[in-house]
Amino acid sequence: MNDSSKFSRIEDDRLLRGQGRFVADRKLAHECFAVVVRSPYPHAEIKKIDTSQALDYPGVIAILTGADLEDEGIGGLPCVSSFKNQDGSPISIPDRPLLAVERARYVGEPVAFVVAATMNEAMDAAEAVDIAYSELPSTSNTQSALMATPMIWEQNNNLCYDWSMGDEQEVHEIMNQSARVVSIQVQHQRIAVTPIEPRAAVGEFNPEEKSYTLTVQTQGVHSVRKVIAENVLKIPKENLRVITQDVGGSFGMKIFTYPEYALVLIAAKKTGRPVSWTATRSESFVSDTQARARNDFAEISYDSDGNMTALRMDIIADLGAYASYVGPNNPSIYAATVIGHTYRIPKIFLRSRGIFTNAPPTDAYRGAGKPETVCTLEQLIDKSAFEMKLDRIDLRRRNLVRQDELPYSMANGEIIDSGNFPALLDQALHMAGWGEFPTRRQGSLAEGKLRGIGFGMYMHSTTGSSAEVCEVKLCENGTVLVLSGTQSSGQGHETALAEIVSRTLEVDIQRVHVRQGDTDDLDSGGGTGGSSFLAIAGNTVVRATHRMLDHAIDIASELLEVSRADIEYTQGEFRVAGTDLLVTIDQVALYSNLPKHTGPTDCVGQAEFEGTKTTHPSGAYVAEIECDPATGELRICQLVGVDDIGRIIAPVLADGQLHGAWAQAVGSSFMEGVCYDEDETGQSLNGTLMDYQLPRARDLPYFQLKKLTTESLTNPTGVKGVGEVANLGAPGALMNALSDMLSTDKFVIVKPPATPFQLWQAISSQDSDS
Repeated sequence: MNDSSKFSRIEDDRLLRGQGRFVADRKLAHECFAVVVRSPYPHAEIKKIDTSQALDYPGVIAILTGADLEDEGIGGLPCVSSFKNQDGSPISIPDRPLLAVERARYVGEPVAFVVAATMNEAMDAAEAVDIAYSELPSTSNTQSALMATPMIWEQNNNLCYDWSMGDEQEVHEIMNQSARVVSIQVQHQRIAVTPIEPRAAVGEFNPEEKSYTLTVQTQGVHSVRKVIAENVLKIPKENLRVITQDVGGSFGMKIFTYPEYALVLIAAKKTGRPVSWTATRSESFVSDTQARARNDFAEISYDSDGNMTALRMDIIADLGAYASYVGPNNPSIYAATVIGHTYRIPKIFLRSRGIFTNAPPTDAYRGAGKPETVCTLEQLIDKSAFEMKLDRIDLRRRNLVRQDELPYSMANGEIIDSGNFPALLDQALHMAGWGEFPTRRQGSLAEGKLRGIGFGMYMHSTTGSSAEVCEVKLCENGTVLVLSGTQSSGQGHETALAEIVSRTLEVDIQRVHVRQGDTDDLDSGGGTGGSSFLAIAGNTVVRATHRMLDHAIDIASELLEVSRADIEYTQGEFRVAGTDLLVTIDQVALYSNLPKHTGPTDCVGQAEFEGTKTTHPSGAYVAEIECDPATGELRICQLVGVDDIGRIIAPVLADGQLHGAWAQAVGSSFMEGVCYDEDETGQSLNGTLMDYQLPRARDLPYFQLKKLTTESLTNPTGVKGVGEVANLGAPGALMNALSDMLSTDKFVIVKPPATPFQLWQAISSQDSDS
């Protein structure tokens, strides 16, 4: 086992020296450049597209329109959500073309694709494409869209789906018989994902082989290949190679196939030259999938002793103008997996409706519908305690699932295999100095400041593709090559997989080299998502390593001329038991790669994922804030997180994931939010990072983190997910801290993002009421 105190990321040296390889670093001979002409209207009929003048501009090579693609039989982008409405009818999935043909349904929807010899020439020509629009009524408001005013899609009156889980009548009857029912309405604003590296793609076409190569940022190359080959180009998947090198952040947004990825390939075939496209930051704000965008109404009932008896939640979700790849799943099926999370709630009913609006499509973003669900419940519990005049911690404690009740079957069908929720709660309170908070509050009041403290529990139900394949090969020079179908976007997968193989083989980690992101390496792969990397890829690579080692023992037995049953392996040596006879892993590697060796197989092990992919990490979070009532300026005093993420393979990587998700939770709670000019133009008011605030280091205090580990029983290595967990646990604690700070005679909920202006308004409103 390696000493974790000496642990460091393998990727860092290369990336810090500027030797990273991102899409924009790929420069090809005779490369040309593309610019997307996008709809300036949120909703409009396209009356005419005239490209004749633009085609005469210097350097212009080609211009694609939706009509061109239809003539060539090019397909659109699919949505793979396939669940049924609560009445058993299919959900509504409108066709999504790469380029709009008859109607544009959101600002930024691609309408034409201009290719020129230089970027400047493409930009000039794009402005000369003559498009006649007839503007239609639009809305980015789910309530008006729910009333089918205006009509965005004719089918089902703007409704994509109406789905439910649980027995509504049973929950209704339980609530009617309960001692107390408390309700809450929580709005989760639309979020722009904003990774550091904007989307980009380079397309190539080989006319002799009739094959394509796409270099693009992904969270897994195989799903992108499948969508483009099967749905768009309609070619055998073997004719498309997809390559992903380094990725500068994703958070779920780069899982999906976007129109530009297929367009660069179509343009490369048409022009006979490589075609490159890179989004500007402003372009990203109107073309990337966005997230959250939910209105939740929830109510919970209690018996006379404060025990939870039933929970109902009604979700209205903004899906944007189209149903994105798994967009409908996020506020429905995925949200349902964590409803109730760590609490003993006997009966639950969830209804979720997905509505089309004139805005960019929404889809998965670090938690995929689960952070909103957890946050709504945590705010509802705090409101319950306030209204029932109970201690908010005591109310939680009496309703937490106890360790002696595990495995526990939740009302939503999830089975919690491991955890210790009361211990997490107690440790978080201790670290935060919860009992001493009244003294700190008095100190703030003496300085004219307001202070609040918030608490939140969470449990994640991790998910991800089970199509993962890993291959481990002992190379001639004694190094070990690991091929994985997952993809890192900054998390440190290269290091984590190398660490796992290093431990399994008991060799130095520097021997191990990890390669991801090339469909030529592996025929299939699951990609990365849902906090599932270690549970899926980690366990699969262990099995592949053991298979490789099994083959290596065969070769060692041939070299040593003994039965394989007589060989023991340890720390890179194959030794005949009870003797000094041995061969090293280097000798086996060299011999196995000789063309004439008589062994039955090379030293290669391949494995597909087997087992249960879901794990249930959990935790308890505390946030403490202080506010200047004169300005609404907010200061985060402390952030405390106690997590059970199972067995920890790489502590540095785990903490990095927690830090990043905490920061994003702070951003979504206090800063980030996509805004629209709903009354006038329907335009997004977030055009640049000057208009969209992201958290900086100065906005965050030192993180107080601790791990209380119970190993997962659903996979052999005992790991649980970590990537998304702080985004589940932190928002509830942060928003509850705001309510604690502002609530006096009534429970106050601040609609996120709680900006200084909104806080100043809330405080001023209270002052005027008093």
